Amino acid sequence: MNKPYETETKKGKKEERVYVDSGKFIAYSYRDESTGKITKSKLILIGNKNNAYFLIPVKDKNLAISTQFDLESEVNMNNKSIKLKEILENIK
Repeated sequence: MNKPYETETKKGKKEERVYVDSGKFIAYSYRDESTGKITKSKLILIGNKNNAYFLIPVKDKNLAISTQFDLESEVNMNNKSIKLKEILENIK
């Protein structure tokens, strides 16, 4: 009998969903100023382990590439510059 955290792949292989971490996240995009087109996105995961990934559009999927991040970096939020650490402080 399957346990509630078990799943089966399309090929019939059994796998378990195993908890790794939980916490807060920030996601933002990079926009080309001349075209207005989104070129890539960044996802920052804050938990017991802190990770960041560039999300690069490839056909109909996104390729996640591990990267560094700086919480002192600023993003445009509603036409105002705000530091990433300030956004995190306001997340409950």
